[in-house]
Amino acid sequence: MRKTGLGLLIVLLTTIISSYSSADEILLKNGDRISGRIVTMADGKIVMNTSYGGDISVAWAEISQIKGDEPINIVMADGTSLKGRTITADSGKVALQVEGVAEPISMDLSQAKFINPAPVPALTTKGQANLGITVAKGNSDTASQHLDLEFIARTVKNRYTLGFEFNRSEDDGVESKNNSLGYVKYDHFFSKKLYGYSNVLLEKDKFKDINLRTALGLGAGYQFMESEEANLSGEAGLSYINEDFIVVPDEGYPTGRWAINFDRYLIKKSLQFFHFHEGFVSLEDTEDIFIRSRTGIRMPVSKSIKATFQVNYDWDRRPSPGMEKTDIMYIMSLGYQFGG
Repeated sequence: MRKTGLGLLIVLLTTIISSYSSADEILLKNGDRISGRIVTMADGKIVMNTSYGGDISVAWAEISQIKGDEPINIVMADGTSLKGRTITADSGKVALQVEGVAEPISMDLSQAKFINPAPVPALTTKGQANLGITVAKGNSDTASQHLDLEFIARTVKNRYTLGFEFNRSEDDGVESKNNSLGYVKYDHFFSKKLYGYSNVLLEKDKFKDINLRTALGLGAGYQFMESEEANLSGEAGLSYINEDFIVVPDEGYPTGRWAINFDRYLIKKSLQFFHFHEGFVSLEDTEDIFIRSRTGIRMPVSKSIKATFQVNYDWDRRPSPGMEKTDIMYIMSLGYQFGG
């Protein structure tokens, strides 16, 4: 029994010593040391799992050294990824002993963008469907319907967008608005932020004399921000517009196109602001310009149900004769949102 008890004690002590000796360690610029296991580093913070405090988050800018026996995966700002065991290095640097490489690879801590990043899904999707209906009876007899749909599929290198809008209104039984818009867009990312795009836009508007407006385009875009909290992209390119009018003669012409797409949570996972702006200017006559924008806020009703308040602003510098340049719609809708 004594031998058995002694053996268990030796095993226990060996386990404790082995666990302690193989612990990762970070040294802060103020001299403090934190021992545990490096979990990840992202968004300028490193997370250490400790036996005494669970997960501890420390600002990456406050780190002087990191070392440990367990291999870690470091991704640098240029996208280069290195995996190896950290060894002692000078202050402000990290050295990796990479398998198959004779000499350790040393780099400044500031070059590291991520440590042990979460794997990127092969495909992510997000989308929404919103419906707004207004009916008034009595002194006024009005009815309006609004529908908008959008679906986005994203891989590391590609993004696919499909969308549709429909609006119709009646006032005392007389139709006062009837328009629809459909779009398809493909983005290919050459780097994390720079991408090229191709898109198709189809528009009908009975009260703008547009039987069918078609826009086919190519261009380049830059993804300034892309996260669950905020997204911002800007685009510029060329399009060819073909306009089939109900009354006036049809026409077709090349245009320059620009676009801005922005959304941001003002309150985390609660109140979201969004703005989309797209403009076209004729390359044959720069006085011929039309712009559309969608601006508003989304608020949660439940986990997936959102209430949306938005303003649709369309402006055509040269509308068909008798038509207004500006068309503004105020929309309240309820919809389903998933992903993102």
